[in-house]
Amino acid sequence: MISASARRLSVFKSVVDCGGFNVAANALGIAQPSVGAHIKALEAQLGQPLFHRNRGSRPRLTKAGEAVYAFAVDVLQRSEVATRTLAGLRSVATQEITIAVHRDIAAHFLPERLTAFTANNPKVHVITRIGTIDEVVALVRTCAATVGLFLALKPISGIRCEVLGHERLALVVAPKHPLAGRRAVAPDELGRYPFVTGLRNSRFFRMIDAALKTIGMKSYDIAMEVEESTATKEVVRRGRVVACLLWCTVASELDAGSLVSLVPTIPLPQLKLYCGYTVPLSENARSFMKCLRAGVPRH
Repeated sequence: MISASARRLSVFKSVVDCGGFNVAANALGIAQPSVGAHIKALEAQLGQPLFHRNRGSRPRLTKAGEAVYAFAVDVLQRSEVATRTLAGLRSVATQEITIAVHRDIAAHFLPERLTAFTANNPKVHVITRIGTIDEVVALVRTCAATVGLFLALKPISGIRCEVLGHERLALVVAPKHPLAGRRAVAPDELGRYPFVTGLRNSRFFRMIDAALKTIGMKSYDIAMEVEESTATKEVVRRGRVVACLLWCTVASELDAGSLVSLVPTIPLPQLKLYCGYTVPLSENARSFMKCLRAGVPRH
């Protein structure tokens, strides 16, 4: 009897659908060793391999793998149907919507829009969940959140994504940093100084790393990984390091002069502000989306 969790079956299905462990890890937003651990645990439970593994080629399903894949598809489809049904019943019964929001934009983006929505929909109870991009995406994928608001360079697979607007990025240093007085900074000059980044296994890190590569930063030294932007700003303010953060999170420090924004010779790309969801939206959720669209200027 197969008693694997829905999460483990979902990881296995992603490996098959994506055609490999690394691609599945990127699609799921988790580390490749974590994908491998799920598959090994499933194989250990069943007592037989699920894939024919040949170095340099896509993993192929064994007969056991084919049987488990059919089982996984059936279980996950049933789970999704049940989750949608329960979410719909809960929404109708309680007039409730849950919003998951990336913590770096919550304080700058939500208050005005939530106030406007609740003023027009006084009977709707709104629950707000704040977290990392990975946490927001997970809440949306599992239907624990009605909609999720997050930043990315491109849509995230597995959920429906609608662009609401754009957010700027800023390269920031301390006022006494050697680059602080420069009009424009070339990639090779930036590369001489260490960076403070998000955690390497996070979507935020991969997003910022991709943005830096577009301006010519093919490689750079990472002195420290910090999960939260407030702590990152304090590290930058006290040292000779560089950080790439959302402009909205450093605007007050730039105005006060406690941080300085660098101007790269190639402009940083803007991030897209997405609203993501999976289940068909309820009337209340559609009203909330309408409020979001009305309050976000298009750039």
